[in-house]
Amino acid sequence: MPAVATIGAVIAFVVLLPGRIVVHRRLTGASGVALGRAVPGVQRRAAMILGLGTLLVGVGPIAHLAGVAWDWTPGNAFITHGAGVLLLVAGLAWAWWAQQTMREHWRVGQDVAERTALVTTGPFGRMRHPIYTGMVVLALGVTMTDPTYPGALGVLVLAIGVRLQAINVEEPHLREVHGHDYEAWARRTGRFLPPMT
Repeated sequence: MPAVATIGAVIAFVVLLPGRIVVHRRLTGASGVALGRAVPGVQRRAAMILGLGTLLVGVGPIAHLAGVAWDWTPGNAFITHGAGVLLLVAGLAWAWWAQQTMREHWRVGQDVAERTALVTTGPFGRMRHPIYTGMVVLALGVTMTDPTYPGALGVLVLAIGVRLQAINVEEPHLREVHGHDYEAWARRTGRFLPPMT
């Protein structure tokens, strides 16, 4: 299934990054990408870890297609591959919906000088970081569609980067910018999953 995983990963990448940048330019005239302005320290580390995780997830099926034997066969390949495709599609759809919900307030990276609105509708009504949730689910889907060691490592690295970016970069910024509104929203939402109650 390396071809399916590779095609899925490429489609997801194009939809969630270049595709979203095109939409954002139409809405605002700007790209929405602030990675070049990442300040040294936790913000830059988080961006690098996120990038490395994404790269590893994509390298797995591409290397498998090229004949590099970094893959393994799961116990029940049909169920694992099928679940992987479902997770890939669900993660992509979830992340895309969250991006669309953000409209002109969507960003890649954090620019401390920017003051965007606090988005609390759509998937943000239940969780604070639905795009990141979608990205990790999507990455897990790619890796289950074509189980490879780089892909599995990539999912782990991506999850670490997501946690670092969300908790140590974005949440403090949103708390500072939106104060009480952020705190009230944070109390009624989950971070990466909807609240259990």
